Amino acid sequence: MFKKHILLFLGFLVSLSAFAQDEEINTAGLVFLNYTNNLPETIRSGKTIVMVNTTKVLPDQSFGKSTEPMIEEAHKVFVEAGIDVVGYYNSKVVLAGRDSQYGFSEAWKKREIENIILITKADFEQKKKEVTRFVILATTFNGQPSLFTNGQAAWKVQNKDFSKALDKLASAANRYEKKNLLINDAPEYFDDVKMVYGEHVEGYLTDLDFGKLAVPKFEIIDIPNPKPTGLINNLVEKQTQESNELNEKNNQVLAEKMKGYDYEYELVDPSLTDQELGSQGFSYVLLRLNAPGIDIKRLLNYQVSDTQQSYTTQIFNSGKVTLRSIPANGLVYKYYIKHLRSGNIYLGAKWDADETWSEALDHMLYNIREEMKK
Repeated sequence: MFKKHILLFLGFLVSLSAFAQDEEINTAGLVFLNYTNNLPETIRSGKTIVMVNTTKVLPDQSFGKSTEPMIEEAHKVFVEAGIDVVGYYNSKVVLAGRDSQYGFSEAWKKREIENIILITKADFEQKKKEVTRFVILATTFNGQPSLFTNGQAAWKVQNKDFSKALDKLASAANRYEKKNLLINDAPEYFDDVKMVYGEHVEGYLTDLDFGKLAVPKFEIIDIPNPKPTGLINNLVEKQTQESNELNEKNNQVLAEKMKGYDYEYELVDPSLTDQELGSQGFSYVLLRLNAPGIDIKRLLNYQVSDTQQSYTTQIFNSGKVTLRSIPANGLVYKYYIKHLRSGNIYLGAKWDADETWSEALDHMLYNIREEMKK
């Protein structure tokens, strides 16, 4: 499912200063789309999901509360335009990690989703002033965890006025035959998906020393030759090069940190599927999610309370243990180990998510060493 040359998302917005300077905003991640004036042909006859992204993280607000006014406005326009949006999703949750992308894409295939609309509210600084731009992108769903494929057609509008951007989408949709008749009047929100196919275990398997752990590297993305033309794709090329340079360094750090894992492991190509890893003799795979803490807990089947405002993470430094509180809606990384044959996930007895991947990995490795001593 995760093959080379197919994007594994690293996030929607990579360099806002570059986007502002070039007067274009890329919201599709590190994928090279063929931008045209045409919406997907089934925009008024097939099912569509909407992924919503905001660049200003508000850790004290949930996704629904912070985006509800924007989604309510958009849904009214979609209904009038004959666009059958069957669900609204937080992009940060969908793109949290390999398993989340697989889970959502499988769910969408079962629901016969044909199109994806991305709505992005981008807040950034331009000429020392805070500005906001709204970007709407519409394209087809490729039926894979990558969601989009290099070279596929896409439609995009960008405006500082959200209502004007929506009007342009509605106007463009009017060129297509309307077959969607039964459209929900109210938007439906989704914040979870079946991602765990085995047991949720708050601990580590005591026989880690009897199986080999696969540790996916940070992805180095190939730039297609030739690539689709246009200013946005020039930006994507630059961002891909910058991402690859960063991930080369991340892989060096990863290799060094994994020396703290006391059992057999190997750094592997991130495009390998669970089935391929199993056929190569691996028993486990190390995975991570990057999303708001409360959403990571939902994805990993923790018991979640919507009233809990923060989570406590243990910090280990020079042999000392301290506690730090992180907002439940704050963006964090969380590592876990999956048993490839059973699908069971091993999460550790303590919540160890943190705001950088390297610190989250340090916490997990420390917890494994401490737990396996018992």
